[in-house]
Amino acid sequence: MVKTLYDWFYLQSPASWVLFSVVSNLGIAIASITGCWLLGYCFRKRTVFAAPQPLIAHDIYLAIGCVLLNAGVSIAGWFLWKAGWIHITFPSWPRMVFDVVLLLFYMDAGMYVTHRIVHHPGIFKIVHKTHHTHESMNPISLFVLNPFEVIGFGALLLSALLLFHLSAVAILVYLSLNILWGTLGHAGVEPFPAKWMRNPLIQQVGTSSFHARHHADLRYNFGFYTTIWDRVFGTLQREN
Repeated sequence: MVKTLYDWFYLQSPASWVLFSVVSNLGIAIASITGCWLLGYCFRKRTVFAAPQPLIAHDIYLAIGCVLLNAGVSIAGWFLWKAGWIHITFPSWPRMVFDVVLLLFYMDAGMYVTHRIVHHPGIFKIVHKTHHTHESMNPISLFVLNPFEVIGFGALLLSALLLFHLSAVAILVYLSLNILWGTLGHAGVEPFPAKWMRNPLIQQVGTSSFHARHHADLRYNFGFYTTIWDRVFGTLQREN
């Protein structure tokens, strides 16, 4: 199936790929927003904020802009692939697993570093303050981002695709995990039971509670997929 998708993607015209990118990114955003709402409803007794973030028109416009810019990153990636700058492979299963781990490691480290950078006082007001206007969460919080931040994440992902010859399966798995983590991290509730949160393995994961503590105190918890880099650099804030 992945090989069929690969061939289908490759044979698209530029116009059809632009349309596909916009529609697919809109669909992903709707799925994430719906997922946030469902998580908020199903786990409403496990909220990590006192009250949800109010929904305002300005945030809706930012979310729409985020979706369109994400589509732009997809379009840029397609053109780089067609031009031979990005190489997509179909290796054995062990190499696919390695590629998933490699991509997660690279993106997790890159996102931690860039997140620390955008919290620098001289940059924060220009780039990252927009996202932190959401001191609590609502279903669109994941997409309330300054355009520079959206482009920055897209550039980081494209850099991974340019540097490494990654398998098609690994890219699809990573993109799926990315939207899942983003949805969980901005749902405003903690789906994991309290008993699970004490598990050493779960404590390595960037959970909803972990990210909520970052929104409450900007000095801590800069990681996204894992807590590893916060542990290494001393920026982990543990639950009180």
